[in-house]
Amino acid sequence: QCIGIILYNYYYHSAPGSHPAREIGMKKTGVLSILLILILACAGAGCVQPSEEEAEAQLCQDLEELRVALESMENTSLRTSVGDIREGRDQVRSAMESVRESAGELANIRVDDLNAAYDNLNQAVEDLPDDVTVIEAIQAIRPQVQAVREEQQSLYDDLNCTA
Repeated sequence: QCIGIILYNYYYHSAPGSHPAREIGMKKTGVLSILLILILACAGAGCVQPSEEEAEAQLCQDLEELRVALESMENTSLRTSVGDIREGRDQVRSAMESVRESAGELANIRVDDLNAAYDNLNQAVEDLPDDVTVIEAIQAIRPQVQAVREEQQSLYDDLNCTA
């Protein structure tokens, strides 16, 4: 819309006869250059919205990454301290941010329950004492991890995602 207004003003609000014939070619080249710059700037700024199918595919991918991050967080062979569990939670946080962003591209997708489950998990991890064993820590947060996993799977199923 902005591009159309710029072009309209450029072509139709110039003084009649103010551009000799040899300047018309330069004018067209200038307009095309400006138009190209505007299109590239718009694309770079995210003006181009993904299609519904592309947005759903991205959300499916992000939900799968969330599932992997949750599994990693609970993997006792990767975690040797509460600090390691918190690092795993940071991976889950990153995956959640991606899910939120891609879900924001879809009008009919709500992630409120997933957000609430994640917030409970985040708080449970924050509340872990530093001196508990990894097994005790994972057992303590397992209900919250499971709640996030259930909400993730529910969205994954609702979208008919495939691995």
